[in-house]
Amino acid sequence: MKASMALITIDEQKQQAGSIKKFKHSKKLYADFYYYGHRIAKSTGLDDTPVNRGRVQEFLNRVFDKIEAGTFKFAEAFPGASVQEKTFFAKLEGREFNPEPNRVLIGDYLKVWLETILPTYDSHTKRNDFTQIINYRLLPYFKKMTFYELTGIELQKYVAGLKWEEGKNKERQLSASRIRNILIPLRAVWNDACDQYRWNMRSPFETIHKKLPDVEKEAPVVFRFDEWQAIMEQVDPYYKPLVDIMVMTGMIGSELAGLRKSDVGANHINIQNAIVLTVEKKKLKNGYRKRKQPITRALRERLEEVMAQFNSEYVFTMKGGRKFSYGSFKKTVWEKAFKAAGLEYKRPYTTRHTFAAWSLTLRMDPNRLVSLMGHASKQMVYEVYGNYVEGLECDAENIFNYFGVDFLRSKQQKVIAFPHMAGCGEGETYRMVAV
Repeated sequence: MKASMALITIDEQKQQAGSIKKFKHSKKLYADFYYYGHRIAKSTGLDDTPVNRGRVQEFLNRVFDKIEAGTFKFAEAFPGASVQEKTFFAKLEGREFNPEPNRVLIGDYLKVWLETILPTYDSHTKRNDFTQIINYRLLPYFKKMTFYELTGIELQKYVAGLKWEEGKNKERQLSASRIRNILIPLRAVWNDACDQYRWNMRSPFETIHKKLPDVEKEAPVVFRFDEWQAIMEQVDPYYKPLVDIMVMTGMIGSELAGLRKSDVGANHINIQNAIVLTVEKKKLKNGYRKRKQPITRALRERLEEVMAQFNSEYVFTMKGGRKFSYGSFKKTVWEKAFKAAGLEYKRPYTTRHTFAAWSLTLRMDPNRLVSLMGHASKQMVYEVYGNYVEGLECDAENIFNYFGVDFLRSKQQKVIAFPHMAGCGEGETYRMVAV
């Protein structure tokens, strides 16, 4: 089968592969031949007449002549073929195929990108999120559009149409943060296509940030102490140690799910793993999220109680012993407690904000709080958690007793002034406590 180009000989091609075909599913004539060992059967768009058969045979003869001369180029012979086919045969021909942006459909490229590029991403969560966004947000809108047609104006139209499809916000525009998340994979695909095909085009993403909806950043919500106690009274007793630990450490759901008993030392909890969507991650959100949480007496009591519940390698489990699931916990434990307490709902992440706000209320050194929270700098602590919470100073003594005297772990004795609870407000009096 080999000739000078590792092809079957021209005579064999004419006899075995170079033919005019007509298939049952079409009334048009097809040119049918083999190239580099791969069968090519392409519609000519011509009806089956003697004249058209002669034209197709002339085309095949020219194809064979060029193949024999080593000058045949698949992409030129079949301009309507897919980019994938053109790229495939260009590699066999020893050439690089770089189609013009007006010849590449975004939909076609997205599908190939999903199969070949996205699997190289390390993060399971990112792969899952990108797949969802591409299938449900990008492909329906962009699949028939070429990269040339994706301009800044077109992107603005797309953004303007991004709305909630159900729920209480139905037909309202998505938030700026949600829109940014949707644009992340689209931008990645745009950049990869430009790099692969060496396009030099102006990015449609340059000014899109100016067109996103303006949303005021809401201050983090935190629990007042009496509110927290009201919630704790309604929590299923099995989960009370877990819920206490959430507000005593600021750990989030994925960190709780990934915490092993071997991570609990004599004096510290080593927060180093997370489980997201049932997949364990050795990498946390950032390098600072790997941290050591000091174990106070109050925290030790909760840890010992929860670790004695089941013989599992993980600290936290669902009732019955199966692996801890943040989604199940939120629905079956957390939301039920709020309904039973008759309080306005707050999401579980509020416990992290509460840990920070309560720590600052007890005058913890912000540098130490940065370390405990897993942030990069004090700026995050001040910007996110530093806002005044009405009445929280009146909770200081209760918070102090809840966390325990060893929570602050100050090297030098420090005195904290707690407002006397009965007179918290105008004319308040203070009680001094040394730590």
